[in-house]
Amino acid sequence: MKKLFLCKLIFAVSLAISAHQISAQSSAEKQLPLDGNIAANGSAVELRWHEAKPPRAGAVIVNRRILGETGADSWQAVSPALAPVMQYTDTTTRAGVGYEYQVMRTQRDILDVGYWLTGVEVPTVETRGTVYVLVEDSVAEPLTAHLLRFRRDLVGDGWRVALLRVPRDLKSNPLKNLENALSLRIWLNKQYQNDPFGNHAIVLVGRVPFTMSGQAAPDGHNPRPHPSDLFYADMDGRWPADQNGLLLQNSIPGNKIEMQIGRIDFSNLSEGNRDTEIALLRAYFDKNHHWRMGFIGDLRGAYGEDKNLIGERNALANIVGPDAVTEGGHHDVGQRQPWLWGVDFGAAHGSTYAEKYSNKTVFAINFGSHKQKIERPFNAMTALLAQPWYTIAVGWGGRPTWRLQHMALGGTIGDVHMRTVNNGEAERPYRETMDYFPTGSYFWRNPVWVNLLGDPTTRAFMLAPPTDVRVSHSDDGNRITWQASPDRDTLGYRLFRAPADSQIFSPVETDGDVLEELSFLDREGAADARYMVRAYGLKDVYAGSFYSLSQGAFNGPDRDLQQDFEITTAKGTPAALPEVFNTPQGDIIYAIIEGPQKGALIQTETGWRYTPPKDFTGTITLRFSAADPLKTKTGQLQIIVTE
Repeated sequence: MKKLFLCKLIFAVSLAISAHQISAQSSAEKQLPLDGNIAANGSAVELRWHEAKPPRAGAVIVNRRILGETGADSWQAVSPALAPVMQYTDTTTRAGVGYEYQVMRTQRDILDVGYWLTGVEVPTVETRGTVYVLVEDSVAEPLTAHLLRFRRDLVGDGWRVALLRVPRDLKSNPLKNLENALSLRIWLNKQYQNDPFGNHAIVLVGRVPFTMSGQAAPDGHNPRPHPSDLFYADMDGRWPADQNGLLLQNSIPGNKIEMQIGRIDFSNLSEGNRDTEIALLRAYFDKNHHWRMGFIGDLRGAYGEDKNLIGERNALANIVGPDAVTEGGHHDVGQRQPWLWGVDFGAAHGSTYAEKYSNKTVFAINFGSHKQKIERPFNAMTALLAQPWYTIAVGWGGRPTWRLQHMALGGTIGDVHMRTVNNGEAERPYRETMDYFPTGSYFWRNPVWVNLLGDPTTRAFMLAPPTDVRVSHSDDGNRITWQASPDRDTLGYRLFRAPADSQIFSPVETDGDVLEELSFLDREGAADARYMVRAYGLKDVYAGSFYSLSQGAFNGPDRDLQQDFEITTAKGTPAALPEVFNTPQGDIIYAIIEGPQKGALIQTETGWRYTPPKDFTGTITLRFSAADPLKTKTGQLQIIVTE
């Protein structure tokens, strides 16, 4: 703890000393903590700021816009300037619409600002757009089975998917590396121009070329170029470069990115060992799949601390409710139980994460010196992403503040990232174009170093899918049957169909939008048509409620995917897990869903090994999944520890 405190102290001092190196002025306004609730019928929204300090100050202005709108001009006042009050009720709302609120307390200049997202029965998103999975060449073959399953997961979430194999980052040849990156950006731009008004997302898998840009010191240390994956997601900006292959921008040309983007890359943790890199990538896609399938559960808790992350900490109350937010960090309460969100400074050095910690948050904000430099060996954010079983997305917060509230009603982490990046316009006066402020302790607009680690298409409050989709043929048509979703929020099912040679599924016309039975006779489908079934439900959350679709469940060959396993070991003796858990069996993946309650399960150079606690005898039961490119089943592995 002393070492962590010292790291934080050094970081704070260096930031203060180096403030002149940062191109932004200090921010005058502060973060306003909000709480709120919406009427069950959506007819009124109450906003409160009782925890503000001071609780009454300045004139209060309440602005509102419809969920999804962007730009400073989209905010509309819903009240005249109010005297110093501690709450406000908006009675002009209705069900079926999501609302985003901005509450400002002003006194000469703006004093503090807070944001709140809410809505009742907000409609679901059925078709999400196109996602481009860029896979670095050297990891593509070992990840074949995992990438097939990942494609299935993305298609089952409403995305169209394009996969492209790309060259590995060339650190030793920056000019050639930039040339490769530019070629990828040109390819992405061509895809974007085919659908410029659609939604797009990019997933970088492996050590896809890094672009280094600018001369900035957001962590208060010496100015230097920063890695910027935003280069790939900007479709219209000009990024000038020097003769050494370094981009010159500190902010995004054109002030925004047009695509969501995230990086899944563990090369900087592997010390050049390709087997280690592949094992970490496989483990990531396993936990990503388990989260999407609802195997981790519908988590409703969060934790947070660190004064530099007040904005992110405040947003957790919008996502899970203030009573469900625990004070604490990544390495104390973060290890106690599974969490939806965690916001903290965290350990300074990435190498200590694997040695000491086993964090259990699904989404995380990390903070501290050098952590935004994601290309460096043993980067701490990458190490947090590599924590076992849970963590699937990590961002470097506070510089600027991430707008997490958009996950409160089912938004993706990629949307959160995109809104954080696209906040304001760097060349115009501050506040004229800002969607959100403050942006932290300093004025940050469109900075190049705001990268997302992990899959940008993931979101909170997953609805568990149905299972065992089967199709039988007759003269009357195709009879599709399935097993019910185990999720208690399920209201019914949506059925989709695709031609045999296509990954594009379209809704099947039924008597109603939602099927309540567990079967349907499709009289229009071809005999070789493919089918996908998604559970449809209403998620009640702290911010209100929203309709949601589960991952898709697909019909396919009835393969023997799952069987239970049993192994025995003596007290105090490590046990090797069956070989099927170490390497995909063709296109079938066996993966442990979560670690044991007692003892330790770690992946070694020879495979997964379980070590029981000292003097323990008894049975340890581990859940696992068995998945092929179309279906997933679950089973149990029992480890019997004898005298």
